[in-house]
Amino acid sequence: MQVVLFSVSAIVIYAVTTWAILLLERRRGSALPNRQIIFFIVFFALILVTFELLKLLLAR
Repeated sequence: MQVVLFSVSAIVIYAVTTWAILLLERRRGSALPNRQIIFFIVFFALILVTFELLKLLLAR
């Protein structure tokens, strides 16, 4: 069950990060330089926070 929950949350975070990067690029009017690095930093930060929260909630 935990594997499914973590997998689904990772997929959702991936989609949210992609959407946020695309929105930022549309507002900016051009592609971001080093887009992959920015994506990785945002994705990694969201994954760390979300997975820690899930671990806390599942420990109860």
